[in-house]
Amino acid sequence: MKRYQRPVTPAEVSPAISSLCSDIAPGITPFFVDVRPKQNEDANECFHVVRRHVAAFGGEAVIGWSIWELPSVFVEAEFHSVWHSPEGEYIDLTRKNDETARIFFLPDLHISYDGRPLNNFRKALSDEPVLREWFGALDAKYELMNRGGRAFEHGEIHLEGREAAEYNAIEEAIEELGLQVLGLHPYIGPYLPCLCGSGKKAKWCHGAK
Repeated sequence: MKRYQRPVTPAEVSPAISSLCSDIAPGITPFFVDVRPKQNEDANECFHVVRRHVAAFGGEAVIGWSIWELPSVFVEAEFHSVWHSPEGEYIDLTRKNDETARIFFLPDLHISYDGRPLNNFRKALSDEPVLREWFGALDAKYELMNRGGRAFEHGEIHLEGREAAEYNAIEEAIEELGLQVLGLHPYIGPYLPCLCGSGKKAKWCHGAK
């Protein structure tokens, strides 16, 4: 049996996911959105990708949160945008670092994008101290990379001197703690989310093979 190497698309709305979504956008129901990435665009630049696509093909940008989980360990919401086509279809156009078939998307009518990213929401599903440490390191990286005018910069960011040293220390902590976090979750069972990101349970997806 394999273990997860990253958070994945949930296969169901667990109580933890329901609680996270209610904390962020009360009364809004998340739904699955197919990922059809535009290969000629930069990875993970959803807001710019969707904006350019709307200008070319119409429709509208919908802002909200991608919902991810590492089963039994934590759930997470990532600031994100998808395309709502003129025909009424929701599509995730953004290339990702890891291939994903679908995302679980929570629209949020109370936020907008002004060029600055928003930090992820994370909710631990256990009292493991390493989770708090890892979340803290991720928050520290977000603060550093969006410090001052950098919040409006996109693409590769160059740091120098003390900030470069600070970044390297944070990255080392994230990597070391992240390996420990991955060790907390169970092996992928038949009723847990499939690794491919289909939003299906493994038993009825790639686990069937």
